[in-house]
Amino acid sequence: MDGPSEYQVALLIAIGSVGMLLLASAIILFMVFYQKKMIQEQVKLQELEIVHQQRMMEAALESQENERRRVAGDLHDSIGAMLSAIRLGLITVGKQMPNPSGIDDAKEMLDETIGSVRRISRDLMPSTLEKFGLAHAVKELCDRFQSTSQLPIQYHEQGEMKTMDAKRELMIFRIAQELLNNAIKHSRASIISVTLGATETFQIVVEDDGVGFNFDEQHASNKIEKGLGLFNIENRTRLLNATLEFDKERKKGTRITLTVPYEAVV
Repeated sequence: MDGPSEYQVALLIAIGSVGMLLLASAIILFMVFYQKKMIQEQVKLQELEIVHQQRMMEAALESQENERRRVAGDLHDSIGAMLSAIRLGLITVGKQMPNPSGIDDAKEMLDETIGSVRRISRDLMPSTLEKFGLAHAVKELCDRFQSTSQLPIQYHEQGEMKTMDAKRELMIFRIAQELLNNAIKHSRASIISVTLGATETFQIVVEDDGVGFNFDEQHASNKIEKGLGLFNIENRTRLLNATLEFDKERKKGTRITLTVPYEAVV
């Protein structure tokens, strides 16, 4: 019996080669598909993790605001009311005394305490924000900081202010409050400027002529809790889908710009 011819051998080799090529192609396609699937799963997990972190962050900030609201209410309704009652009692006692000047110092200290309680209550939960909106609340904030610090704070508005969701306005207010507070505490400035701008986006620009601020150094040193308190500011910025820019080219002082898109959803 004759063996396979050269043609048959060549045909078998060709068929085997094609089969091996198809098998190799199938393995490559499977690996590519598998890797693509794994990448998609990793992206989904990362997105879920980001959403989870955002929800946790939002819940933490919401809890913080609820606690501030509770404390502000206690200060205003309970402690404030009791202090006012004590003040009224002092006035009544003073009218019955032949020489009421002796309680004047106590009354003056009590008046200062009542003023401090009211100021702390407003800082914890600004009623102006709910009643009149963000622009009025920020302007009032600048006036209060200027009154207590004796540091000139210029306030400007550019464009027509638009109303946003109450949660978003509260987050923006907290960022402005933190930026102003830290500028007064750490910048050693002689003047601070706050500008609200409204175009396609909403902007707050806080700048001063102080000693400046090294943004990269703060991150590198991992001392976020110190200085400007970047941790809380950046958390709120992320939840707002906003951007926070530090003018690194500025030779003197600090200029910080918060840009918030109106259409972003918290």
